[in-house]
Amino acid sequence: MFVPLARGAAALAITVAFLTACGSDPAEPEATATSAETSSDSAAPAGDTESITATEADFTISLDEDSLSPGSYEITVNNEGDATHDLVVERDGEDVAGTEEIQPGESATLTVELESGDYVFYCSIGTHRSMGMEIEVSVS
Repeated sequence: MFVPLARGAAALAITVAFLTACGSDPAEPEATATSAETSSDSAAPAGDTESITATEADFTISLDEDSLSPGSYEITVNNEGDATHDLVVERDGEDVAGTEEIQPGESATLTVELESGDYVFYCSIGTHRSMGMEIEVSVS
């Protein structure tokens, strides 16, 4: 009888450790977002990653940069709305990058390589895109 109880306790400990590790993931994007926001507020030198901010609210998306050049971008996505959102980067009808769901008042960071061309940044949650949560982005 003692052996099955010990196995059950070990399984419970493993499950708790797994859930704790999974539960800490949302905090990681916030920590990254904080360092990204303070790292640079101007265009990055060639070969470096440029930091920009996307702000989502109910039901809009705005960027803090009007024009983007080809290169690597670290996008901090702030959810200032009352609903859960995400951010997906689409090019030629195909998703090239995206965040996990972002709860109201929280943020996440997305790193993406943008080549010259036209993109759409949108929220893929429910019908948010059809409700206006998309923005066209031209990279040149």
